[in-house]
Amino acid sequence: MQGEDSKWEGYADWRNRAAVKGRHGGMLAASFVLAVEVLENLAFLANASNLVTYLTEFMHFSLSRAASEVSAFMGTAFLLALLGGFFSDAFLSTFIVFIISAFIEFMGLILLTIQARRPSLMPPPCKSSPASPCEPVHGSKAALLFVGLYLAALGIGGIKGSLPSHGAEQFDESDPKGRKQRSTFFNYFVFCLSCGALVAVTFVVWLEDNVGWEWGFGVSTISIFLSILVFLSGSRFYKNRIPRGSPLTTILKVT
Repeated sequence: MQGEDSKWEGYADWRNRAAVKGRHGGMLAASFVLAVEVLENLAFLANASNLVTYLTEFMHFSLSRAASEVSAFMGTAFLLALLGGFFSDAFLSTFIVFIISAFIEFMGLILLTIQARRPSLMPPPCKSSPASPCEPVHGSKAALLFVGLYLAALGIGGIKGSLPSHGAEQFDESDPKGRKQRSTFFNYFVFCLSCGALVAVTFVVWLEDNVGWEWGFGVSTISIFLSILVFLSGSRFYKNRIPRGSPLTTILKVT
């Protein structure tokens, strides 16, 4: 009998117990995901949208190299979203993948904030003589920069590959009402994504250009940390799809 307290087949709660209808899932659970998306996209775009300026003016890269590095950073982040989605479906739940990815991005942003804050971790100042070009960052300082950037890219990829799916999982796709709620959720999701982007490319970029990059990276670090807290605060409301294993295994068995 399908009652209010019947179980969600194929889903578990955050303690790996059977998820229960009326207690787990629904728009209340998805609302935490919407709040997280505002914070997560703010942290991502605050740096990605203005990173060329940081690499040219403070790391002394040429404009062509800075543009190339930003393209590589963005491409890596979005390609890794495929890996995040794969692990969410095959081995880990979207819940676990998001938490791991958010902590990885948090660690990367901490490194970038520390480097932007400490002059000793930056390249030497440009000489006043026009015959002496600025020395770009190199050695251990460059290593710190790229470790921070690509830790952030790894975390961004995992989040992009798991967070939208986690929100969609909160609705019953077999029920017309659930499908309608899921469609509404994605409308709100795009709106929240845009809200985070708006704050990022206005307020945070202004901070980076007028106050200091340590403040820009710092706001992003705080934002992603708050997103983890908000996400975890909704743990008792989520229903998490139980991983089904790698689809490659099934293909190999058939062949």
